[in-house]
Amino acid sequence: MIKLIIAEDENLFIQGLRMIFSKNPEIDIIETANNGRELLDIIVKDKLEPDIILLDLSMPVLDGVDTLLELNKMNLSAKVIILSSHYNDSIIIKLLDEGVSAFLAKNEHPDEVIKAIVEVYKKGFYINDYIMQLIRNRRLLAKKKQLHTELSNRELEILKLICKEYTTKEIAEKLYISPRTVEGHRNRILEKTNAKNTVGIVLYAIQHKILELNVNKYQ
Repeated sequence: MIKLIIAEDENLFIQGLRMIFSKNPEIDIIETANNGRELLDIIVKDKLEPDIILLDLSMPVLDGVDTLLELNKMNLSAKVIILSSHYNDSIIIKLLDEGVSAFLAKNEHPDEVIKAIVEVYKKGFYINDYIMQLIRNRRLLAKKKQLHTELSNRELEILKLICKEYTTKEIAEKLYISPRTVEGHRNRILEKTNAKNTVGIVLYAIQHKILELNVNKYQ
C-alpha cells in the first residue's frame, strides 16, 4: 500500500483526487493539507511517514517551493511529486535540483497521475515527455559543473545499474560486493553529481550521455 499525503489548497481538486485514487487499491490517502505550513505541522504533530507527497506549487501561507525546502530539512524518506497548473522551465529546474521525483500538470489524465505515483514509489522517479525534452535541450542541469570523468570506473558501473533500476541488493550480487559497499559508492555518486536522489542521478546520466535512455521506458 502506497501511503499518500496531498497538499493542495483547492478542496474540490482534493475530492477529485480522492475519487480517482479510491479506484486504486494500491494507494491510501492518509492525510490532506490546504497549504504548506499545514502539511509540515501535520507531519510533525502526527509523526506521519508517507511514501509519497503530492505537493501543489501555488498555495497560500507557504507555497510548494518553500514547502519542499522545509521538507528537505526534515530528512523524510517520502518522495515528492509536484502538481502545477503551469509549466515553467526555471521552476522545474529548481525543483528537480532540490530533489523532487516527478513533475505533473494538473490537467494530466488520471491514469497518468496514478502511473507516476506508482512509478515513483517503485523506482524513485518518473520522467515524462516534457521533462525529457528539457534534458535534451541541455537546459536542465545547468548548475552541475562536474564531468562524469570525475567518477571512477566502479562508480560509473554502479551509476548505470542504478539507472537500469537495479536495487542495492541486486547491484551487490551482480558485482560480487557487499550492499554496504554499494551504498558507499552511491553516496559518493550523489556527492560528485550534486544529485539529491535517484532521479538526480538518472538526469545526470542522461545529461552527460553516460546512458542513452528511451523516454518510453520511464513512463
